[in-house]
Amino acid sequence: MKVKETYNSLKKDVLQVNESLSSLLTTILKKADISEVRFEEWQKTCADIHRQIAEEVVRVAVIGTVKSGKSTLVNSLFKNDYVKRGAGVVTSIVTRIRRGKRLKATLFFKSWDEVNTDIEQALFMMPGWERQPDDRPFDIRREKDRRSLQSALDGLSEDLLITDGVRNTSFVLLSLYLKGYSLVREKISADSMTALFSSDQFSEHRTFVGDDTLAVYLKDIELEIKDTDIDRSIEIADCQGSDSPNPLHLAMIQDYLLRTHFIVYVVSSRTGLRQADIRFLSMIKKMGILGNILFVVNSDFSEHESLKDLQALIEKVREEVAFVRPDPDVYTFSSLYNLFRDMSGKLGKKDSLRLAQWEAEEDLVAFSKDETERFRTSLNMKLTQERFGLLLKNHLGRMDVMASGIDRWGWMNRDLLEKDADGVTATIKKMEYRQKRMDQIKSLIQNTLTGAKGDIMRDLKKDIDRFFNPPTGRVLGQTSKFVSTYTIHTDKYMEKLSSSGFSNTLYTVFQEFKQSLDTFMAETVNPEIAQFTGKIERRIQASLEAVAEPFHAVASDDIAELKAVISSPSRIDDEDESAGINLLDMGVLKRVAGLKLPPPAASLQYYSRVRAEAVLRLGLYSVKKFFKKAFKKQAGNEQEDQVHALEDGIKLIKRETEKSITFHFENYRENFKFQFAAKLVEAAAENLHQILMEQYQSYNTDIKAMEKVVEKKGNDREDMIDFLGRVTEESQRIQSAIEKAREKL
Repeated sequence: MKVKETYNSLKKDVLQVNESLSSLLTTILKKADISEVRFEEWQKTCADIHRQIAEEVVRVAVIGTVKSGKSTLVNSLFKNDYVKRGAGVVTSIVTRIRRGKRLKATLFFKSWDEVNTDIEQALFMMPGWERQPDDRPFDIRREKDRRSLQSALDGLSEDLLITDGVRNTSFVLLSLYLKGYSLVREKISADSMTALFSSDQFSEHRTFVGDDTLAVYLKDIELEIKDTDIDRSIEIADCQGSDSPNPLHLAMIQDYLLRTHFIVYVVSSRTGLRQADIRFLSMIKKMGILGNILFVVNSDFSEHESLKDLQALIEKVREEVAFVRPDPDVYTFSSLYNLFRDMSGKLGKKDSLRLAQWEAEEDLVAFSKDETERFRTSLNMKLTQERFGLLLKNHLGRMDVMASGIDRWGWMNRDLLEKDADGVTATIKKMEYRQKRMDQIKSLIQNTLTGAKGDIMRDLKKDIDRFFNPPTGRVLGQTSKFVSTYTIHTDKYMEKLSSSGFSNTLYTVFQEFKQSLDTFMAETVNPEIAQFTGKIERRIQASLEAVAEPFHAVASDDIAELKAVISSPSRIDDEDESAGINLLDMGVLKRVAGLKLPPPAASLQYYSRVRAEAVLRLGLYSVKKFFKKAFKKQAGNEQEDQVHALEDGIKLIKRETEKSITFHFENYRENFKFQFAAKLVEAAAENLHQILMEQYQSYNTDIKAMEKVVEKKGNDREDMIDFLGRVTEESQRIQSAIEKAREKL
């Protein structure tokens, strides 16, 4: 794949420049008598740049609905069958793949607390389940709790196992946790929640992905592939289907998408674009991350009579996608054909026959090959030019500032060595004056940024409060309205009340309500929060850059005046201070600072007293009917009492849910404010200060070190002139290499 050769070449060039610069700084620092503090700081900057380039990961998410061919596409990119194809939809696992030194699979398990929280939520209002007498939370590690859970599941009537024509999600989840416990209990501990499968054991990780009783315990998987053309800095993730029956799975996909730089959306040519696709794409658009997306129509050769038939489908998909994403980039090829072709020597008999049959479809194959190449070229361009290009340009800009500063330091000291005593004294005095002014500006920058951080955060707090605060906050208002207006028609539960009884019916009603609320949170609330977060990040960036801009201009003026003191006209003309630096890259800042948006779709907490109160209401209606009979008044039938109690139970559920929602968003607001926004402002201001200081340091001069240079006499003076000449020669070579790398970008 061209991604490797293009990006590797660019990265190699930039790393080589950085290494040369660091080496030159080391050479200068060995001259302890004339070296300056800024050179030590610049060497640390070189180390930071190297680490950032090495650690920077560009994430590509491969998404789509169930059975669209996502895993096959990912496998085709890595040219082997690494990812389990056709994994179940009960669990939600993101499989992340990168190049590594050896073939290895790392499985990341949920913690016991996460497992038990899942179970607690699924147990809420389940008939036959009662909390422990001591009111202890459920813990699957206790045998007594597992026996109680199994007993509750065994006691469920068959009509509770199916909800709206599909298996009850809570029942399935609880059953899987119980069945898988004995198999994973040794894998999960307080200290470690990972399992490694490397080399010959690599294929064993498929057991966990393909078996739902094991996969339910997983959070995600990271695969490292040794023999691949894709650079290690690129992570490609195979995400579960967006139309999973469990809305919390969609929330997990959203969490990864918020850290993603590019999206590949896969549509099956067997089905075309479905309603689930439109709904998912609309949600991504609302999140504000639909800009960097490529669409792949995954072609099944067996489904199309001719190329004309396939092209008609492509045009239809393009037209439908355009309603959500105008002028979409659509590519059509067979991922399975590409995979089989790359694995031709390793295929079994059946797959070899399929490949041979497909090869006979010359028009379809030729079209697929052309589209594959077009897709890879486009992906390569997005990864190298649109993401890596911006990052590498920023690093090159910082290196250029340092290389220019070294060059200036070298020839400036040489010029002084060649002046007479009076000329040296006059020049140093002028430089001291300018230096004091620049030191004052540097102090002012620090104070201004400190004040700006407080001002920015005060404004952000107001917006964050408006967005989250009860009762008028946008997301809280939307969610509360959904709950208050959610309608449950009790007449459709008449038959269930008769056949299954009150408690079972109340449980069914709650399950349907919770499913609807979780779906609303995933499809409406989470995208709103993601969109709001993007606005907050852009405001932080714009506000700080506005604060920095005057200092950037002042720095340029001061530097120009200082250059007039120390430079010859030819050098002033040759130097270009306009090579811009992208002051802030919020994605990099968040990674370096370890910042991550709190998951918005944390499960709402419900309270066990709801069912108890609902049952109590049923008892009160029964008592009321008894007294009516005693006084020979019309008592009504038993089912009417149950319906009234069910209606009261629904009101209780909605009331408790509203309390839970308010508590949830109040907590989320504070976490967002202080654990995310405030820390991001701090990290951005620090980054900005560092870059502005680097620009000033480029012209900063240690007068005492300079005086030591001009004190050199005789051979020492000649040796110093020769040394400084070599320094300027090397710094200019580095500047030339920087310019060549920029041209490539």
